[in-house]
Amino acid sequence: MTKRQALIVADGPTFQGWLEEAAGDELEIARVRAEPDLVLTRLAADRADIIFCEFDGVDLARRSALIEQLVEKYPLTPVVGLGTSDTPEWVLSAMRAGARDFFVLGRDDASVSSQIDRLMRRATSAVPVARAAAKPGQIFSILSAHPHESIAFFAEHIALALNESLGADQRVLLVDLATPAGAAAIFLNLTQTYNLLDAVGDAHRCDQTLVDTAFTRHGSGIYVLSLPEDLIGRPSVNTEDLLHLLRVLGGLFTYTIVALDGQLPVPLLAGVANLSDRLLLLSDQSILKSRHNKYLLRALRHEDCSLSKAGLVVDNYRRRLGLEPANLAELFDLPLVATLQSESYNRVVSMNSGEPLFTLARKDPFWLGVKQLADALVSGETAGKTETQGLLKRFLR
Repeated sequence: MTKRQALIVADGPTFQGWLEEAAGDELEIARVRAEPDLVLTRLAADRADIIFCEFDGVDLARRSALIEQLVEKYPLTPVVGLGTSDTPEWVLSAMRAGARDFFVLGRDDASVSSQIDRLMRRATSAVPVARAAAKPGQIFSILSAHPHESIAFFAEHIALALNESLGADQRVLLVDLATPAGAAAIFLNLTQTYNLLDAVGDAHRCDQTLVDTAFTRHGSGIYVLSLPEDLIGRPSVNTEDLLHLLRVLGGLFTYTIVALDGQLPVPLLAGVANLSDRLLLLSDQSILKSRHNKYLLRALRHEDCSLSKAGLVVDNYRRRLGLEPANLAELFDLPLVATLQSESYNRVVSMNSGEPLFTLARKDPFWLGVKQLADALVSGETAGKTETQGLLKRFLR
């Protein structure tokens, strides 16, 4: 059997000896000092099937930059970070630079061989897998003109409701771009070490390994990318990088829920809307939000944004307030797909306690309405013959 050729970028022999013992006869390993010119010269002269790079706290930035060079020059060759511990800063730096995995000295001895096999199989099948991924996951976006806590709250519960309908091998991601910043993470009582702005910066290096290593995961199973909660003012997001990130994530998750508001540039909003399988405009019965949502839709239409897959969700509905959901739908020229009522006490308690309504008050009308809408989004079908359900059915076509 032909041995795989491995190159270790390290200043000492420790990792080479460890890998030779842990990987057995599978690898023929050479070592080169961690100097970019030496590494690139060695790779130009000798083939490497896999590259390992040592990480520590001293030259973290230089090692990350070196991995970026290697990944750019040899995109089909897996690069693996090596460390004496799984220090989060080291692991995250390696993954963000493009490493496919991170091995820890003395901890991964028993699994090194199988991990290397897995990495090599992924590398050799990368092109066929990309071709096979013709059916990506679905992206559902939630948009409102006004920055408001209700956007993240609704998006959070749509994500949780979708997650309830999935099997063990399927996953849901919540991407919260709306303001107030970080609302989704706060409402779910999550502390992010890697936030949405980090992910946008890593858009062209995002893969399954980065998701598994860096993304925050809620106890329910959903993954969450939210703006940093200490962000003041409008978020600054590169439109092309965000759209690229969403395309990548659409292939890694069964459902991706994106929450947005009118504080973001119209071209960005139009790009996300065009990328989405469904767009849900969130409004209430107030004159102010209604008018601003109307202006937002007009701006999107002027941006050549298709609203054929858009529908209206009326939140916090109260009878006899004057602006009925059907009138709002006519104002926006959108189908009415959901009218949500809520017990105000339950809603505030949910936000403040970090407990979603599906665990805190499962019979709350807001959760029941969200669950019905999520089930319809998944199945493409509705039960019953009410006027609202008929509109929802037309929206889902």
